[in-house]
Amino acid sequence: MLNTLTYGLDMPSPPRNPSNARSGKGEERSREPKASKRPRKNPMDWSRAGLVRLAGQGLDGVRVELLAKDLGVTKGSFYWHFRDRQALLDAMLQQWETLATDEVIAAAERSGPDARTRLERLVEIATRDFDARLDLALRAWGRIDSKVGAVIDAVDARRLATLRGLLKALGFEGAEVEARAFLLYSMLFGAALLAPAHGRFSRRRVMDEAFEILSGSNARQPNTE
Repeated sequence: MLNTLTYGLDMPSPPRNPSNARSGKGEERSREPKASKRPRKNPMDWSRAGLVRLAGQGLDGVRVELLAKDLGVTKGSFYWHFRDRQALLDAMLQQWETLATDEVIAAAERSGPDARTRLERLVEIATRDFDARLDLALRAWGRIDSKVGAVIDAVDARRLATLRGLLKALGFEGAEVEARAFLLYSMLFGAALLAPAHGRFSRRRVMDEAFEILSGSNARQPNTE
């Protein structure tokens, strides 16, 4: 049975045996090279490794022994941080929600006071960092676990609400806001999942044109009354 209570801790040395000291055995032992310590891993390291496994192999690939091998540590490290596999899965979901939604929205809000700048920044980050394999794996997980599905639905709702708010600030109204928000969100998913040839146009040029159509050239002036 693994000893999970002392992993990663500096335990006190046992009392020195006086007889060893007189015979010189203690001095010989002290000259032996110390074993190198394994790098300590924190819960976020485990969660991140779990998300990588989820993206590449699906939920069945998220196993403690495989993650320990990926991280170069023993399984005892896992049980120091998590009660069981379910606790890890909960942490993975929370980390994804934070990194892929909370921090992205916060970064967009820090980019400037006007809606256009914030929307451009939001799309830039999403286009650069969106992991289609991970998102698909999460949604597959959500179809068999209602709690996970509820978290994903809440994430989608928050992302769309952010897009709606920025589009309203640009002057769009009513159903047009909903349509443009939905199309922008769909565009970001599609750009990550599809790799069509665009002829003489680069993917960046096509994305810029699509963004301009949905948010820029036809935008009204914000109502200042």
